[in-house]
Amino acid sequence: MSEQQDNHSASERVYVKVWDPLVRIGHWTMVLAFCALYFRSDKFPLHVYAAYIVAAIMLFRIVWGFVGPHAARFSTFVFGPKTMIKYGIDSVVGTPMHTISHNPLGAAMVFALIIAMLGTSVLGLMLYSAGQELGPLGDKVPADWENEFTTLTVFGEAVTIGLKDLHGWCGNIAAALVTCHVLGTLWATAVHRTAHVIGMITGIKDALKDDPELRFYKQVPKFRFARNLNDAAGPAVTEIVLVAGILVCIAWPLVELLTWLNRYMPSY
Repeated sequence: MSEQQDNHSASERVYVKVWDPLVRIGHWTMVLAFCALYFRSDKFPLHVYAAYIVAAIMLFRIVWGFVGPHAARFSTFVFGPKTMIKYGIDSVVGTPMHTISHNPLGAAMVFALIIAMLGTSVLGLMLYSAGQELGPLGDKVPADWENEFTTLTVFGEAVTIGLKDLHGWCGNIAAALVTCHVLGTLWATAVHRTAHVIGMITGIKDALKDDPELRFYKQVPKFRFARNLNDAAGPAVTEIVLVAGILVCIAWPLVELLTWLNRYMPSY
């Protein structure tokens, strides 16, 4: 065990309130909305309403990134490419830096998700207008853009791309980023032996006693949520159990309920 890992033992950690209620509520609402729109993409208007929620959360997150608490502000977790690359390498073969807010790769994922989600949302609004003449754009987008938005030359061949294609591709990119986000969170939990998912539920994370950023956070008692499981199985196993439980026991039943309610939802 390295000296830094020794210093990051349980006896050297303090616990602080990091994530505010709005960030946490937005995060878990985002999980439900994305599951609904991606896994029930053929259910309208459920798909559209879920997309509205995703777009609204992303727009709020941008604003909150400038005026929210310290941990939520973009200025807290803006890292350069060298720092991100070093963190990625160290997380595999070395001892990566510990951060209270987002780590360098987690920070990059935040920005990537915001861009992907908003880009997919804009394309979705345009597609909804072109195909159904509904949504905030009404009938302003030409109908033929649904299947013929632009034409590219690929290897000497003309390829026609529609809004439907672009929206689908962007949606899959967003889903891939979400998957990477989940896997990255579990990996960071294993590397740092700190509970990231529990942190997004309770708002509480750990920090080193000598961390200079502690002045920005209020120290609180150690989280009690899933403490027995965390102490017995370790943070990594606990996080896997929690992620699986949230998806199977909460998100999936709620998505099924929304799918059933879909027949009663008015289109807009």
